[in-house]
Amino acid sequence: MTETMKSAITTIFWSVCFGAVAWGGAPAILHSVIEQAGPDMPRADTASVVELPGGKLWVVYHKYEPGKNAGKDHGLCRIWSRISHDDGRTWVEPRMLVDVAPGDMNVQAPAALRLPSGELIMICLRAHHTGASSSMCLFRSHDEGRTFTEESPVWRQSQGQWLQGGANSLVLLKTGRILLPFHGGTGNQWKQKNSIGCFVSDDSGHTWRQTAAKIELPKRGAMEASVAELATGELVMSIRTQLGGPYLSRSRDGGETWTAAEPSGLESGESCTCLRRIPGTDTLLLLWNHSKYVPEGHHHFGERTPLTAAVSSDAGKTWRIVGDIATGPNDEYTNLGCTFTAKGRVVITYLFGSPAWNRERLSLRAAMIEPAWFQTRATPSK
Repeated sequence: MTETMKSAITTIFWSVCFGAVAWGGAPAILHSVIEQAGPDMPRADTASVVELPGGKLWVVYHKYEPGKNAGKDHGLCRIWSRISHDDGRTWVEPRMLVDVAPGDMNVQAPAALRLPSGELIMICLRAHHTGASSSMCLFRSHDEGRTFTEESPVWRQSQGQWLQGGANSLVLLKTGRILLPFHGGTGNQWKQKNSIGCFVSDDSGHTWRQTAAKIELPKRGAMEASVAELATGELVMSIRTQLGGPYLSRSRDGGETWTAAEPSGLESGESCTCLRRIPGTDTLLLLWNHSKYVPEGHHHFGERTPLTAAVSSDAGKTWRIVGDIATGPNDEYTNLGCTFTAKGRVVITYLFGSPAWNRERLSLRAAMIEPAWFQTRATPSK
């Protein structure tokens, strides 16, 4: 299928979604396809979106190839990008940005960030053969992502697999510090006990240091941290666990140290979360799988459907469920990203599979949500 045909199909898909929601009188949730899984592309996921001048949306993600281990976590994948010129309706101009290098198992989980200088920086993880070590690469662009220059890595050849997984993120704090949470342990990413730590940069990403932070939890441990900064400067972190739902931790010193993780009060199996502060408000937005916790007999302690949004106006102490962004009894929604555009629209990226847990048919999708969907539950900043 040609790129033009794919774009046309995606446009029809988007238009149908728009009509189904908007004609009903409710604020719209508009879904589109970034990469459709098929025989030549078993899986694409873990996306990061940046808004470019003129309102264009630029997305980076990793894309797997067919062959041995096709679509599995340890299969061959590379970093790709696309652009949307129409508010996320269609995603075009596919381009490979980062290739595997000798000794790589794959290169995965990109995250992009615009700095106050206007530069873009992008990180991605080189997972080395055997899955027992990784390096976090960093690239910088001075021309809105058209070209990138590789700089010194955040870390090189870790002892044990360090990674971000499905919650890829770089967080720019009000102080100008860049925060990069990660998780890892000794062994490889499928068999190790994980704890969460942080790297920080105070010079726009040119140099990095690991803080003293270490967050630990039972079972498989603390994984896939997602961090939001409150108006007060306090940081709140949501954490993937095997303990019945997302846990939360807090930092009041820019990520140097974190409190012991505690339950959020929301139920789920073991899956990715995404935490953001809605711009211009004191409201936290949490995206997660609002599913039943299955402590026995399920490989990930529960299903990854539906994809649900909750908000909190008290810094995460209590939560109110807004509603489901996507749902289907046999579906899977995970590896989440969330970006707010200049117009206030929320762009959420997610991996989609149906039936769930089929690693050879996983597409990358986006949901564009109008701010009115959240407005009645958002608390304005003081």
